[in-house]
Amino acid sequence: MGVLKKILFLILGAVLIGCSSTSEKEVIGYETYNEMVSDAGLDKQKSQLITNYRNIPKHRNLRGKMAPGFLFSLNHPSDEKIKGRFRADFKGILRLPYNVVINVKGLRFKQLKKKVLKAYSKFFQRGVDRVEFKLVYMHYFVEVRGFVEKPGRYLVTGRESLDKVIDKAGGLKGDLQENFYKASIKQQNRSYSVSLNQYFQNNYYTGAFVWTGGDTVFVTQQDESEMGSSIPIVTVLSGVKEPGKVLFKEKAHLFYYLGKSGGALDNLGYNESYIIRTSDKGMEKIQFELTEVSSIPAIKANDVIMLQTEKRTFGDKVLDRIGQITSILASMALVILAL
Repeated sequence: MGVLKKILFLILGAVLIGCSSTSEKEVIGYETYNEMVSDAGLDKQKSQLITNYRNIPKHRNLRGKMAPGFLFSLNHPSDEKIKGRFRADFKGILRLPYNVVINVKGLRFKQLKKKVLKAYSKFFQRGVDRVEFKLVYMHYFVEVRGFVEKPGRYLVTGRESLDKVIDKAGGLKGDLQENFYKASIKQQNRSYSVSLNQYFQNNYYTGAFVWTGGDTVFVTQQDESEMGSSIPIVTVLSGVKEPGKVLFKEKAHLFYYLGKSGGALDNLGYNESYIIRTSDKGMEKIQFELTEVSSIPAIKANDVIMLQTEKRTFGDKVLDRIGQITSILASMALVILAL
């Protein structure tokens, strides 16, 4: 009995010592994120998502050249069949009367007209010069698919804004306030994407796009795995009414992100506010007091904001610890009595 009591008291002492040494670094049986980063290094590969409007392709080599969607007029005074307006299809194929088929892509108008007159020269021994061929409208075919109300192919002007192109397809099928969306664009065998949340937040994207005809726009939700690396966001995890991700805004204050997340909860622990930040050195935690406005850290892209939802004083924590110790002592006493 005496030996068993000694063992129990030794166990109790070890528990009390463990509870009192919370300031010392704990030994854990797994690899930490920072250890992993120090060994392998952070993944710094950049996504193909374009976040700078200057990098959107301008296709200057296509200026003055024919494209899918262009509308042409054809007329001959002595032949009613050679009369009307004809549009180049999504692939750039222009189909004219008498089975005349020409791919207009990459041709200048003079080159195209020469091909048309040559094609009709075999139908007229004389008077092919009387065939009138004109360029009427330079509208471009763009196909819009994905998270839009009315997917399909639409005619747009050469510098039509992306939001107007999406409007032609009935608008976005989703809420930018609740989710993140991107538009994947394919032009001239080149593919790139832009964040629609970032696009609608910044006016400088207006006029950034140059349509070439036969383009495709596919609207999808932003994938969780690429959001942090491709577009700048801030994640508000706790202490707000609507936790989630908010698009990063240059020089925006902490309260901007709290407002975007539905506002702060009433019972906050103001002296226990944290920002979790990932750098080349790994993950770090920054603690600050929410009421000390002058000491609130500047928010950076991909920060995580954590606000404590309970206001707890040092006395509250001491009482909690005393309660834990009392509970342990009571349990040990019951064991001893049972013996």
